[in-house]
Order: sequence, then C-alpha cells, then structure tokens
Amino acid sequence: MYPIEWLRGLDEARDGYTRLLSESGSLARAAWRLAQARCQVQRTPTHVPTRLELRAAARKISRKAGIGPVPGSGFLANECEAEGLLVL
Repeated sequence: MYPIEWLRGLDEARDGYTRLLSESGSLARAAWRLAQARCQVQRTPTHVPTRLELRAAARKISRKAGIGPVPGSGFLANECEAEGLLVL
C-alpha cells in the first residue's frame, strides 16, 4: 500500500489511530510509522523523520486515540533509536 493511501485510511477509519497504536506496541513506534509515512508524501520525500516530525505525529495519535500527554521529542527519539528506527 502506498503511504498516501495508508495515511488516508488512518484518517477515514473511526479507530485508525487507536489501531495504529495497538499494532505498533508503543507510542514511539506508532509515531515513527506515522511520521515516516508523512515524510514519504512530502514534496521532497525522505525516509527518516526528524524529532519534530516524530513529536507532531505522537501528538496527532494522542489526540485521535484519546490518550494522555505526549513525552518530549528526545524521549520519543531515544525510544525509536533503541528499536533501530532512525530519527534525525
């Protein structure tokens, strides 16, 4: 599935972000998946999200899934890097 289709599916599904969070196993991994997909559909596509993009993705997931406060970008990036997910 293309990233734009995946992103559209998240927005259209009533529980898309809740499912993303559940399937990913952690907010950091879910945010990385969302941020990475967003990076791929930009005018100049990239494959590695920045810390700011990671935090923005975590905030969107938090808002859409109805979870509490979002950790800082440093914490999220460290969690991703511990799982082998690159973050700029």
